[in-house]
Amino acid sequence: MIDLWLLPLPPSPVTALSADRVRLRPFEKADVPAIVEQGSDRAVAHWMISFPVPWPRWLARQRVRESRRDLASGRGYHFAITADDQPGKPMVGACSAIFVGDASRPPELAYWVAPPWQRQGYGRTALRLLLSHMFDADPALIAVEAAVIEGNDASADLLQGLHFGVQGEEFVSAPLSWEEPPGTQVRLRRYRLWRDDWFRASQVHIPDQVRLSTGTA
Repeated sequence: MIDLWLLPLPPSPVTALSADRVRLRPFEKADVPAIVEQGSDRAVAHWMISFPVPWPRWLARQRVRESRRDLASGRGYHFAITADDQPGKPMVGACSAIFVGDASRPPELAYWVAPPWQRQGYGRTALRLLLSHMFDADPALIAVEAAVIEGNDASADLLQGLHFGVQGEEFVSAPLSWEEPPGTQVRLRRYRLWRDDWFRASQVHIPDQVRLSTGTA
């Protein structure tokens, strides 16, 4: 049986997106150790529905390959967040937007910033870059959604600062990292950002001339 990890990753239509001191780039095989370390951090996993603790290496590899496949096919956006103002330009987190379920639903954001890099503006700039790219690249995209577990005030504040509005609430299974009894539920608050609101919010939108050119990797 062929080990798919030995094959080249699918090419990405986006080389990188950059603004200020933050760069978004497609995931590479070399990111696996950082994904395992950051995803296994309970301070990160606590607010992510699907993060087991610890993260197995095979799952990080799978996520890298799937992220590149989604980018290549247009089924989703997945980027590593790197800090250009730090030595070695480390990966400090990740952000993505994927189409979940019904094709008529807006894509849904997911993101994390590792604890050493939190509250330094990396997350906000990363989401500004991602949202600008999505709305500029797809004129038919009318909205983007995000879901926040009750109690994650920092994430809620981040979304509201980007002009997301509350759409409603629902209950879902508790995150894997919580090690709660089967059937335990948590409250999710759903947010939505409309295209018109994004372009009206000039203070958060990143103009084309500030964004790095895209092309085939």
